Amino acid sequence: MLQEYADFCYEQIGGYVLDYESMFQDLRPQLKKANIKPSLPEYLSAAAFSAGAAALFVLVLTGLALTLTLGVAGLLLAPFAAIVFAVLTLGGFYLYPSLIISSRASKIDDLLPFATVYLSTLAGTGTPTSEMFRVLGQRNEYGEVAEEAQRISRDLHTFNMDTTMAMRRAAERTPSQDFKDLMYGMIHAINTGGELRTFLEDRSDKLIDDYERRIEEFSDKLSLLVEMYITVVILGSITFTSLSVVFSAVADARTLVSVQVVAIFFGLPMISGMFILLVQGISPEGID
Repeated sequence: MLQEYADFCYEQIGGYVLDYESMFQDLRPQLKKANIKPSLPEYLSAAAFSAGAAALFVLVLTGLALTLTLGVAGLLLAPFAAIVFAVLTLGGFYLYPSLIISSRASKIDDLLPFATVYLSTLAGTGTPTSEMFRVLGQRNEYGEVAEEAQRISRDLHTFNMDTTMAMRRAAERTPSQDFKDLMYGMIHAINTGGELRTFLEDRSDKLIDDYERRIEEFSDKLSLLVEMYITVVILGSITFTSLSVVFSAVADARTLVSVQVVAIFFGLPMISGMFILLVQGISPEGID
């Protein structure tokens, strides 16, 4: 979807964007690490086109609304609002790769211990290294790690790279430090004639220990979040209901009922939804 949109934007304004490509070279390695398919000129074209579209939409919509309410002053404020939205859109496109990189790194780190155990099993059966990555890439349960293995397998079998070159490229483009260390460790074991299975078993033990530590940290954070949720939602609801009964003696009843309806039917679901998203965001991969 993003690739198709980026292609369309590049066809429209790509010629103008190329003049500014050199100013955003720091985005090129980030796009690779984030596994974002569009090239840098295509991605910049999508950013610029989206910013322009957002500015035009806000200019028309806000200009009409503000002009009807504020008159000439509203007409003058509309361009300012359009510029703000254009800058926010550009900023969103600029920060998006770093957010994806952080998310991918976390997912790779959480699944890598189990993938490394699988690799050590394959190595123990005498499977060639190139075949190990091809087989790993077919195992969807390893998520982002399987995608990294697919890219290595592509370099090996499609572009005919040697094994160490393909793994070195994978180490350079991955957002995960653990995966990078694994690749360089495998390269060292291969080049020095070491036992690859022994290295993978040792590395999997270390990665599993790190994963268990992250599980313990998540358990502590979850306990704290549950206490906060009980305090804010349950005790807060009881306190709010009690106070509303007290204020009903001096305040307008219809106003209090409206506030209660908003708090119960909108406030509580919103807080609960935010709590669920927060827990999902900090939970290690594989924990539902």
